[in-house]
Amino acid sequence: MSHLSTAPTTPELQREIDSIYSVQLDRVTKDFGGGVLGLDDVNLGFRHGGITVLLGLSGSGKSTLLRHINGLHTPTSGRVRVLGQDMDRQTRSGLRAVRRDIGVIFQSFNLVGPMSVLENVCAGALGSLRGPRITLMMYPKAVRREALEKLDRVGLADRAYQRADTLSGGQQQRVAIARALMQHPKVLLADEPVASLDPVSARDVIDLLRQISAEDDLTVIASLHQVQLAIDFADRIVGLRTGQVVLDRATTGLSTEEASQIYSSVSGLGGSGTDSTTTGTEAAVRVGAFR
Repeated sequence: MSHLSTAPTTPELQREIDSIYSVQLDRVTKDFGGGVLGLDDVNLGFRHGGITVLLGLSGSGKSTLLRHINGLHTPTSGRVRVLGQDMDRQTRSGLRAVRRDIGVIFQSFNLVGPMSVLENVCAGALGSLRGPRITLMMYPKAVRREALEKLDRVGLADRAYQRADTLSGGQQQRVAIARALMQHPKVLLADEPVASLDPVSARDVIDLLRQISAEDDLTVIASLHQVQLAIDFADRIVGLRTGQVVLDRATTGLSTEEASQIYSSVSGLGGSGTDSTTTGTEAAVRVGAFR
């Protein structure tokens, strides 16, 4: 268990912060040893219902940050708080309970190819079910019905009984989104969700995620490399370089040219810090003012 790098908040202030931010990283550092810092004194707060895109070169800390939010990594120092719970203070069962509220979408889809689309989506409910499910018919009828509803929501109800590995890449990612929705998540993490898709499919997936976020008031934190997609998709962009937050600004009014400069600054070619539209509360979050 890591130690907190700042003094604890009062319970009253912490409740106020939790009411605003689904996810809080307070002075989080991850030291992998050998002089490698995956995260370096990161202070971020992610608002309920907001969409944030993480930009940065490979190795900049994007996936490491997402893994801390999901409890797959424990910080060397600092605190990660998700949905009102300190992730590093959870028991194994407590961590599983928090993770049920965190949906994850991967670049590689992580579907079971020989299984039907419907069974892959049903698997999203396993966290709330007891015992294994060997075949589709072993899932409760209510789960199968809901899975069909989720497939209809992503436009693939007509592919329910098709093998997952016969779908296109864009369709497989839609199945993965439907599977994540079976958890009824409050936070959705997407690690390069469109990196392996063609531009048209990538745009479709991004549009779908934005629609779902708006309809479900879902907090979305995604890593992307495509700058224009990031502008169109996100409310906010966070830039990472060697584990540090180097940029943090809203996408409102952001042009393609400015976005390209932002990405250049992430890669160490210049650029300034945060923009003037940042609220005082958000600025406080970035400097670790969870107290």
